[in-house]
Amino acid sequence: MALRLATRLVLLLRLAVAGGQVPIQCATAEHLRAGECCPLFWGDGSPCGEASRRGRCREASPGGGGWGAEGGWRGRPAGRDFRLRWPAYFYRRLCACAGNFAGADCGECRPGWRGAGCGRPYTVVRRDLARLSPAQRRLFVERLAAAKRTPSQRYAIYASPGPAPGAPLAFRRASVYHVATWMHYVLPKPVPGGEGVIFAHRSTAFPTWHKMYLLHLEAEIRNMTGDDTFFIPVWSWAGKGGCDVCTDELFGRSGPGGWLSRRSVFGSWRTYCTSDGGSQMTFDLVCPPGLGRGIRRFERHDPRFSALPTLADVDACLRLHTFDRGPFNSAANFSFRSALEGFIDPQRPDTFVTSMHNLVHVYCGGTLNNIFEATNDPLFPSLHAFVDLIFERWLRRHPGTRYPSGPPQGHRGHDWMVPFLPLVQNQDLMRGARFFGYDYEID
Repeated sequence: MALRLATRLVLLLRLAVAGGQVPIQCATAEHLRAGECCPLFWGDGSPCGEASRRGRCREASPGGGGWGAEGGWRGRPAGRDFRLRWPAYFYRRLCACAGNFAGADCGECRPGWRGAGCGRPYTVVRRDLARLSPAQRRLFVERLAAAKRTPSQRYAIYASPGPAPGAPLAFRRASVYHVATWMHYVLPKPVPGGEGVIFAHRSTAFPTWHKMYLLHLEAEIRNMTGDDTFFIPVWSWAGKGGCDVCTDELFGRSGPGGWLSRRSVFGSWRTYCTSDGGSQMTFDLVCPPGLGRGIRRFERHDPRFSALPTLADVDACLRLHTFDRGPFNSAANFSFRSALEGFIDPQRPDTFVTSMHNLVHVYCGGTLNNIFEATNDPLFPSLHAFVDLIFERWLRRHPGTRYPSGPPQGHRGHDWMVPFLPLVQNQDLMRGARFFGYDYEID
C-alpha cells in the first residue's frame, strides 16, 4: 500500500502542471540554502498540505535531468546555467501532490478539475478568434493587456539584477505576462558542449513544451482574473491571405517601420528580456532590467516568405505517421514534429524548407521573428494555440503514440521540462487536450 501511494505521488509530482518558474513562496535565500520548496498549505498549515493528505515533501527524482555526475551537460559543470541542473540547481525537495491536487503547495487542482476536493471534472474549449463575438474579443484583449502590467502573485524569475555582466543572478518579481516571456527567452541560449541542442526547439519536445507554455499562461490569467473559464483563443493562420487578426481591435496593426499602431492597446507594449545585448547567447546576463523597445511586425517584405502555410500543408502534416525520428533535430525528415515546427515541406517531407510554424514567424517578421523576443508579441499565444490544435488533431489520428526514445538531452521523454515547477516531463504532455482540462472546436 505504501509503495503504491509513493508511486502515485511521484506521478502527480510530474502531472501537477500549473507550471511556472520559481514559486514566490520559495524565492528566498533561505529556501535556496535548504534546497527545499515545500510551502505550507494555507488550509491546514502543513508542508504540501500533508495534514490534509493533499501531498508530501519528498526528494525530486534525479532521473529527469540526466546531466551527469557534476550536473553539467554530459558531465560538464553547469556554472550559471541553471537549466542543466533543473530543478536541483535550486531545490532537491519539492511537494509531490496526491490525487487531483496540484501547485507548489498542493493547494490547487490540476487542470481539468475543480471543487474543494478537486473532484469535479471540467473542460474549457479554446475557440477560434474568428468565431468570437466582438465583446468576447474585447474581453480577451483586455485580459491579455492586464497580464502585461499585473505582478504575478505566484512566480518569480531568476535573472540579472542589473546590466553588469557576471553579477550574481537573483530572484525578481515580474508581471504575469513577463514571467511567461522570461520562460521562453532562456530556452534558446546555447548549451556549452551541447552539440547545437537548444531547449524546446529544433527537436522532439517542441510541441509538448509549447503545449505546457499555453497551459501555464492560461492558468496564470485565470488566477489573476478569478475566471476559470478563460482560454487562449486560436488564430487559425493556415490558408489565410494575410494576418486577419492584425487589427487595432485585436493584436495591433503595423504602422511605419513595422511598429504597432498607437491606436492598439498593444501599441504601448515594450519588450522584456531584450536588454542583454551581446550576452543574449550566454548566461553572462540573463534578462537584465531595461525599458526594452516597441513591438514590430511586417517591418520589411521578403518575397521568399510572402504567404502563410496552406490548408493542404496542414492536411499533409497530419498524414505523417511518425511523431519524430532521427537525427531528432532540424535535419529530421518524414517527421510530424519537424513538419509542424517548420523544417520540412509537409507535402514533400524529404525536402527541407521553411514551412508551417517557422514560416508563420518569418512571415510576420519583426519581434516574432527573433526566437529570444518572440513571446513579447501578443500574437504569440494565439499563433501557438493553432500549432497546439494541429498537434491535438494529430494525436487523435494516431492514438497510442508514445514519446520516442533517442532525442538529445533536454528533449528526452524523461527529462524535466525547463523551467516548470511543479515538475513535468516531456513525455507527460503526449496526452490529449482533454486530460489537461481543455478542448478545441475541431470541425
